[in-house]
Amino acid sequence: MNNEHKEQLKLYDDKEQELERAIAIVREQRREYINQHNLNRVNDAEKTQVN
Repeated sequence: MNNEHKEQLKLYDDKEQELERAIAIVREQRREYINQHNLNRVNDAEKTQVN
């Protein structure tokens, strides 16, 4: 594999790692939002009403 291919693959790998970190941050923010607003309990209550 020549250097050009290695460099391009490294760019893809770096971008993938960057996006995975961003997804992890957004997921944590979402969990915090749900916890702060007690949204888990709302969802449980809605499920009970539907049944």
